[in-house]
Amino acid sequence: MDVDVVAAEVASAVGLAEGPAGVRDVLRVISRAEPVATREVSRLAGLPVPIVAAVCNELRKRGMVDKTRPARLTPQARAVLAAPAAGHLHGECPACAGSGVAVPTALEPLAARLDRVAAGGPGAKLELDQTHCTVGTKLRRVLRMHEAGALAGQRVILLGDDDLICLAIGAFTALAGPAARPRRLAVVDCDPDLLGYLGEQLAGEAGVDLIDHDLRQPLPARLAGEFDVACTDPPYTPAGAELFLSRAVSALAAGTGRHVFFSFGARRPEETLSTQRLIADMRLTVRSLVPGFNSYAGAGILAGTSHLYHLRTTMQSRPAVTGHYPGPLYTADTRAAVTRPYRCAGCGAVHQVGPGARWNVIADLKAAGCPGCHGTVLRPLALGTGGARAAR
Repeated sequence: MDVDVVAAEVASAVGLAEGPAGVRDVLRVISRAEPVATREVSRLAGLPVPIVAAVCNELRKRGMVDKTRPARLTPQARAVLAAPAAGHLHGECPACAGSGVAVPTALEPLAARLDRVAAGGPGAKLELDQTHCTVGTKLRRVLRMHEAGALAGQRVILLGDDDLICLAIGAFTALAGPAARPRRLAVVDCDPDLLGYLGEQLAGEAGVDLIDHDLRQPLPARLAGEFDVACTDPPYTPAGAELFLSRAVSALAAGTGRHVFFSFGARRPEETLSTQRLIADMRLTVRSLVPGFNSYAGAGILAGTSHLYHLRTTMQSRPAVTGHYPGPLYTADTRAAVTRPYRCAGCGAVHQVGPGARWNVIADLKAAGCPGCHGTVLRPLALGTGGARAAR
């Protein structure tokens, strides 16, 4: 059993953009955490759930991963990888699970309150890429801001707030005391249901400004250059990252050291590079990056997690987008404009799905079955991948 050969074969079979290294990441996670669910492998390896499932299936064919679920190595693979079945050594902090923020027990009553508030809020709107973060994530974000000096006395703007972070800030500062409160807190969102709910929850509280505004348009003049801290959890598309980060920079006052808290999920290597280049092009510096910091309910394809970037401005910081943005923004918009290859698990044929292809959406192809073998198990390949076998 040659691990290098297996990793190369599996990466080719799945069309993995991360290549053999991505397969090795999956094996490493399984070896350290077995038995481990696909969703958890996805979170720890930084790969989408469907891709991890496809990699594991290919590893099962090659005798590396046991056929049972949750995923675990076969004895042969364990011997080759020298992976202990249990009790392995690792350096992950048991208190914060690698997030760098441990929620103190004193905040447990606050967590219960936020749980009730979140349960009563409007449902997530998938067309707006809304995916609500967990209560633990709300608390960790606020604590991270507090410890960075990005709350007390600061002017804070939230660009999109379906995660109800403004309510978490209010609850936290009520507990921590007046000295911890922001000097100004503004929420910009285009969802009237969300803004209505926030208004109900904030009734009677001074100092919170709710603004109904679509960020495809430039910020209103009264918001531009007026803040010290910007927080955003944008649509998980390259366009979403560029637009929301641009509006964040536009909202911040000129000068060095303003804060941007930017949540964004794991992407393919080329898209990750594009995001990091975008940060550099806007002349922002990375103060910290915590993989998997945010956890969400219902974001299955991304394993329900995203990274938290803490960025700081420089004297040269500038937005990439300044005017009206007319292009596709949300996942559904982007998906509608893209053709993606899928490989049939039965016969290996690759079929294109999307605008102009024989099948407009993957559900159509699954309903019809693979033309070659009538199989209905179709695995997504990386964009631009032709696959080893052409569609019949």
